[in-house]
Amino acid sequence: MSGAAVGAPRSVYNCGVTATPPRPEEPLLFERLLKEKVWGGHKLAARLGVEPPFAGPLGETWELSDYPGEETRVRGGRWAGSSLRSLMEAHADQLLGESRPTHDGRFPLLVKFIDAATDLSVQVHPPDGALSPTGVGKTEAWYVLDGEPGATVICGLAPGTEPGTFAAEAGDRRVEAHLHSLPVAPGDCVFVPAGMTHAIRGGVILCEVQQTSDVTYRMYDWDRVGLAGEPRETHLAEALRAVDYGLGPGVARRASFGAPADGAAVAPLAACPYFELQAVRVLAPTTHAAAGRARVLAVVAGNGRIGSLDGSFEPREIGFGDVVLLPGRLGPVRVLPGAAGLELLEGIAQ
Repeated sequence: MSGAAVGAPRSVYNCGVTATPPRPEEPLLFERLLKEKVWGGHKLAARLGVEPPFAGPLGETWELSDYPGEETRVRGGRWAGSSLRSLMEAHADQLLGESRPTHDGRFPLLVKFIDAATDLSVQVHPPDGALSPTGVGKTEAWYVLDGEPGATVICGLAPGTEPGTFAAEAGDRRVEAHLHSLPVAPGDCVFVPAGMTHAIRGGVILCEVQQTSDVTYRMYDWDRVGLAGEPRETHLAEALRAVDYGLGPGVARRASFGAPADGAAVAPLAACPYFELQAVRVLAPTTHAAAGRARVLAVVAGNGRIGSLDGSFEPREIGFGDVVLLPGRLGPVRVLPGAAGLELLEGIAQ
């Protein structure tokens, strides 16, 4: 958050053939995609006020995505109905600024909310390169929103885990002896780099910021069946090739906010070659600038409004679950907290 000066005025255009094409010069909100999962629940749907179009449990909502076949569409504003894919194809520089796209030109970050009523599978994501069938890996970070008493996640291997023993036991319940269990509570952030064995356990609701990838290798799925009544596919050989035994056990970093400045307090949470992540408490009207990089703002508590400094776009109301994309070339915006306060999880694409 900063008090930077207003950027250049937006382009003026008309309907003539020589007009300058319009660019996304406003914050962008998206229509969420709802995902039915065998391990999902009903708490997140209630908090979001949504009714899924399926009878089973809601496991994930994809709030901002340029993943092939799962591209989210803009909700409201002058770009309503446009997919993130179409905007990237026409206006990548405006959206990204100095941030980098994926190797195939996709928006680099994907944002989800996850409701784990029961344990997710023991799994691992590959890094960029040959171990991923798409060439894009999956590094992610979790920000815990809710957890039942005693909630834990699995993040990393227990100290002293021997690769040969782990490989022999990773595909059945014996794998539990080799996993690092991490207590978590609301406000904790867990960074999960590619190659780290992990599982979100039952009773946890979180927001996830990740690379634009959906490559997951399951090692063990707790001997359960999927939504269709059949055992879910596992990928033990691929998973074992992707495990990075050099990674230590995961840690939970508590959001520790610094002194407020210009109406907002910030808590750094994670940093990697793909994104930086921070929690932001908006305590009073504040000016926020993209500063040349694409930023995603997920509302994790409260409500508020994002407005223009120069009247170039209509103010947007935001509440829990909304995810806002601030294009990298967008000038500063004004963020105002509502009566319930406003807390944001901010991901900055690198």
